[in-house]
Amino acid sequence: MTLEPNLKESPVLIVDDQLMIRVLLTRHLKQSGFTNVADVTNGQEALDALKAKKYDLVLLDINMPVLDGYATLQRIKADETLRDVAVIMVTAVDEIESVARCIQIGADDYMPKLFNPILLDARILSLLELHALRRRLGQPRQQARVNGC
Repeated sequence: MTLEPNLKESPVLIVDDQLMIRVLLTRHLKQSGFTNVADVTNGQEALDALKAKKYDLVLLDINMPVLDGYATLQRIKADETLRDVAVIMVTAVDEIESVARCIQIGADDYMPKLFNPILLDARILSLLELHALRRRLGQPRQQARVNGC
């Protein structure tokens, strides 16, 4: 699969209540060549930002004030205008139950906050390429069926 040349221009939103994590992720993405990176401090701000501007990818923490990552992810995936946004959970919560819960809700991937930069870049670029391919083909993201519905 060949990467689109402008993939690193895709809008990326970082959602974390910890300033240090937002700065670290933003700095890393910009050093990796991403040119369109924004950040917010909680889930409600993320939803507001997603309604105001089109983002292709969200890096989402779980433990946050106002609206946590689980509720934010649920609202993103429940909203017809947002559900195609790729979401990677980047969090200190590392219990397998949390990973499973996020994937069941609709997260595309899950990474620890102490991320490996090479792995993070690979996962981001892979999801952005998939997002671009779906957009070109006009195919929405497939939603999991719950309880046979």
